[in-house]
Amino acid sequence: MSRSTSQPQRPSSRIRSPLSLAIALASSAMTPALLHANQLEEVTVVAEKRSESLQDLSQAVTAMSSSDLETKGIESFVDLSGVAPGVTVAKNEGYKTVISIRGVGNEANQNAIANPSVSYHMDGIYVASPFALQTDFIDVERIEVLRGPQGTLFGQNSTGGAINVISRAPSTEVFTAKVDTTFGSYNLQKLRASVNVPLSESIAMRTSVTSATRDGFSKNVLNGQELDDMDNLSLRTDWLFNLSDSTSLRVFGQAFDEDANGAAIKGIDDPTPDARELAQDTRSKYTLESRIVGGILESDLGAVTVKSLASWQKDDILVVRDNDRHSYAVNPEYTISAFDPETSVVETKTFEINMISNEPLFDKVDWIVGAFYLDTELENHIREELDANGNGVLDGYAESFPAVFDGDAGFISDAFPTRESLSLYGQTTFYASDTTRLITGLRYTEDEVYSEVSNFFVPSPDIIEAETDVVTGRLALEQDLGNDAMVYGSYTRGFKPGGSNLTYGSSDDGSPALVDPTFKDETIDAFELGVKAEMLGGLLRTNLASFYYIYENLQFQATDPDIFQGGVANIPESEIYGTELEVTALLGSAWLLDLKLAAIESEITSDFDALDNVAVSGTFFGDELLRYNSRENVKGKELAKTPGVTADLSLQYSNTFASGTAFTGTLQYTYRGSFSQRIFENPAVDKVPAYNLVNAVAAFDLPNSWGFDLMAMNLFDEDGVNSRMSDVFGVNATGEELIPPRQLMARARYQF
Repeated sequence: MSRSTSQPQRPSSRIRSPLSLAIALASSAMTPALLHANQLEEVTVVAEKRSESLQDLSQAVTAMSSSDLETKGIESFVDLSGVAPGVTVAKNEGYKTVISIRGVGNEANQNAIANPSVSYHMDGIYVASPFALQTDFIDVERIEVLRGPQGTLFGQNSTGGAINVISRAPSTEVFTAKVDTTFGSYNLQKLRASVNVPLSESIAMRTSVTSATRDGFSKNVLNGQELDDMDNLSLRTDWLFNLSDSTSLRVFGQAFDEDANGAAIKGIDDPTPDARELAQDTRSKYTLESRIVGGILESDLGAVTVKSLASWQKDDILVVRDNDRHSYAVNPEYTISAFDPETSVVETKTFEINMISNEPLFDKVDWIVGAFYLDTELENHIREELDANGNGVLDGYAESFPAVFDGDAGFISDAFPTRESLSLYGQTTFYASDTTRLITGLRYTEDEVYSEVSNFFVPSPDIIEAETDVVTGRLALEQDLGNDAMVYGSYTRGFKPGGSNLTYGSSDDGSPALVDPTFKDETIDAFELGVKAEMLGGLLRTNLASFYYIYENLQFQATDPDIFQGGVANIPESEIYGTELEVTALLGSAWLLDLKLAAIESEITSDFDALDNVAVSGTFFGDELLRYNSRENVKGKELAKTPGVTADLSLQYSNTFASGTAFTGTLQYTYRGSFSQRIFENPAVDKVPAYNLVNAVAAFDLPNSWGFDLMAMNLFDEDGVNSRMSDVFGVNATGEELIPPRQLMARARYQF
């Protein structure tokens, strides 16, 4: 954090242009946390659009290098749960991933047009589809987790935070290649390969591929089908064109395909004794095709760098699953229900342009201005069969209205929502003195949703529209305490746009609707105090942040008295507060300690009546008024998916033997506290227990370019519950998904 004492200046990491720093970073992977002999390395991130030291940012950011991902077994978003402070990643319905940061997550995830609260970016490009969170990481240089609302700079606004996955960029310097293969428990077979080819002094190509197959962790004892299996293929090709000394063009394409049986979602009343066995009537199926093509044009014009980012994205998903999560033969109290199938196609186009100052204006002000545009279209089809006559067999239904109601029809829907968004933003850093800086930022957003929805084959679809325009922003004050410590305070207003429901209630039967055709924007006013410090001559790094949120119009999945008329509603006001601690320490010349800890409290602070669909599951058609009168005031409840405590502790030992072989051993412990899956805190279905996870990795790097790894993930084979899910439609059944069981793996690596 050293700064000049002669005049106000930026940190040295800010003086170089973003273009030159991006090229420098691309040419080398992040090393382990040792710099030279006995000092923690400086971590460089792009959390505020320009490359700068993590310790110079007045916001909470966790950066994980490629070596961190390897030693902690982080291969997808689900693996981030508990590893970064305050981050909870919950699976939902077997094909959705819900990321919550500091208690703010996507509680409206059953509405595919609803925005997530945590935005996902790939190399700075906003990725809109929620299904893209199901893909695997491929050829990643580092992952940056920004905790707290992003009110100014990032993508389409978010109330919880942002995750930016930074891929390894092509380099024109030297030809490199690497390949590794992994074998392990459950017949795991995984092959990864990547190659960097300098085609000329100005053109380079980097291509990576990953193929992974694995037997299922769980089994359906009725039909023998293995679940939680894996058959994935990932491909990425990335091209760099240095058009001049100051201008570069990067074009990449990334594809992910998965064809599997699907997730094991075990019903809570399923008596099958083994936690990883279940009894269900329906054979599951899951396929996902995810594509993204992106382009990044960057030009250093001297005083300013201009950067343009454009993308085309498409996700195509199909799911067949047992919706009652039980078997009629074993649990006849559950009506047979199957989604056969549910399909979604999401196509998105994005364009963003920003201008970033390279030198302070009037030697006092750094600045960034930009614009962001998004156009996303969704096609969603749901076909639920429900044993309406109770004969224990799904007899089918007519695909016409109103004949559909004479058969075994559950929820039938065809929806075609679209979202269009435009944002203008700017942020400045004013250097008041050598040690004091003031950051100000504003963002203006216009957002429009248009939906055509036809439920149960009704000939004339409903047309629903919602529009909003919002101003958000950020104000922060940074104060250096000497050369190696900084304190900061900030206020950020975060925003997530509203939208349209695929179904909604009516009051024709005397029961006032609890779900409207549209739902409101949600906003967060976030206050944060933090300190970032390096001590003991660079041997110890400590980052501490405390925050308080005022959360308005929280979007959540609500139930209406009218059967099949659930949708998204808004809880007027909630509060969240907590503290996060990150400590990295060198213990002598060979040991490295890394600790990440978060403690969070949350509460709904306004009166709000909501209907717990599980509590009224015995009522059906004709009982709408009874259901309405069964609503409850949720004031005082905790927010969903908000563990009180999460912790991640890693201890790493490194040594080089006389033969030249380098050894690195890592022991990792993760604790994720208990939480309620929904805001109702229904003791019968919502309690998700805490779990403890221990991983161990031993890595051997030989002097001849070979390497070997031995890995034990979930060493003590804990059957930890990742999440529970209660369906808001149909039979209101609840099921739970587990974390992966113990896996023993061996990997061989070669690079040249």
